Amino acid sequence: MSHWQGAVTLLRLEGRRGWIGLLLTMASFAYLGVFMIIPLLHAMSDPGEEQSYSWAVDFLYLTLMPIMGFLMNRNTLNCWNRDPYTRRLAYYRTLPISWNTIVVSRMLQHAIVLTIVFAFYFTLQYLLSGFMREQLAVGDYVLFVLIWYGYALMAGATYIFFELTLKGNAYIIVCFLYVIVYALIDLILWATHTNLIESTIAAAREHHYAWPVLSVVLGAALAVLLGALTRMRVVKRGLLQ
Repeated sequence: MSHWQGAVTLLRLEGRRGWIGLLLTMASFAYLGVFMIIPLLHAMSDPGEEQSYSWAVDFLYLTLMPIMGFLMNRNTLNCWNRDPYTRRLAYYRTLPISWNTIVVSRMLQHAIVLTIVFAFYFTLQYLLSGFMREQLAVGDYVLFVLIWYGYALMAGATYIFFELTLKGNAYIIVCFLYVIVYALIDLILWATHTNLIESTIAAAREHHYAWPVLSVVLGAALAVLLGALTRMRVVKRGLLQ
């Protein structure tokens, strides 16, 4: 069995156990969208209020888009105390499963979950957000979504790198550091009067096709590169608790 065949088999096994986590993830982002992001987008539609709320929308997009590819389950909640990701790797290594198969399967799972949740969330956002419908036609909105999809693919792949190469408590610390980095980026954007949401909306509306194409291509390329780096690092990892 090739690494790809093994990865698909492992992915199917994880999929049978992960459908509840997928539903919880979709429900969580639906909640965040309805009660946080969409009201902020609506507030941005008021004349003169763009800068007042754009920093909050930018921060939420930067922070939430990358984690749309991760299932919400007990492993996520118990990561600090029980280190379930390391335990799962150790279990897989007791079976005839190679590191290549494990890493490829995890990257594929992330891409599939991200695609499903992205499609669900952004469809919901377009249906419920008058601001988005006013700004973008359906075709333009697809371009807007693809720009952010590429970003989520890139950033999400870095989370997987740390998930598979660090112990649970270290991984949680890194995740908190990411939030600080996003806040600093958002502060710089606010100080320079730069609005990511408005910029990506404008790029989509004006049919700057290079934006979504480059975003998705770079996201896929970085995911492949990080998959290879993860494979190199995880081989040297100690899995004993």
